[in-house]
Amino acid sequence: MSSGLINVRLDAERLRKVRRLRERGVRLSDVVREAIDERSRRFRPEPGINVETVIRRIFEQHPDPPGLPPRAYDVHDRSAARQAILRKLRATR
Repeated sequence: MSSGLINVRLDAERLRKVRRLRERGVRLSDVVREAIDERSRRFRPEPGINVETVIRRIFEQHPDPPGLPPRAYDVHDRSAARQAILRKLRATR
């Protein structure tokens, strides 16, 4: 098996956490491998699972925050959704 090397940029807070983990003898390569394995399990479809079940699980894990006003566009209208996204991107720049 060939191996690869990755380079990850960390902000100051994560760098502090990394230093604490190292001090406690935790190997960062193990942390990264475990995180990759866990994340890939989340996205691997289970045999026989249907799309409705996947979508329902996503909404259960990531619900809309309480008090969120309804969207001003039809989310099922591709053109309207695209225009709303572009407006939002322009407003944040």
